[in-house]
Amino acid sequence: MTLSHLLPIRWGAGMLLGLGLLCSSLVSLPAQAAISGCRSDPAVTLSNGVQILLYEDISDTATDVTKITYTLHVPVGVTVTSISYSGAVPSKLQSLTTVADENSGNYDGYTLVSTKTPNVPVAAYMSANGTVSAHTNGSSGELLHSHLHLP
Repeated sequence: MTLSHLLPIRWGAGMLLGLGLLCSSLVSLPAQAAISGCRSDPAVTLSNGVQILLYEDISDTATDVTKITYTLHVPVGVTVTSISYSGAVPSKLQSLTTVADENSGNYDGYTLVSTKTPNVPVAAYMSANGTVSAHTNGSSGELLHSHLHLP
């Protein structure tokens, strides 16, 4: 056989290898899609009329989340009037502590997501009155901080 006769064989083998890789990657897509993620959304209403929404996008299932701890720092003299929890993570796995030690207009949220699986990607968000927001990316087991300033 000459080199020109081997070219179609090499090309055909390359095509088969490429198709095999493509098919194997397509087969793995449904498994990855099964781990869609979950979210928790505590809404905190404050005595000064500000409503803070703390939420995370957790790249894991809700059943893998063991606890979410929030610490919300608010301006001095401001208190919490209500908290409501929603989202896929049960409220019994979420706790919120409020500390009134900030200057007027400043709000700091600290979020710690604990999961059975280590180092799960987490994006923590904080918004105020539905208009101003901040977010931080990190992982489960890592304290994530967001800061807002309202005029």
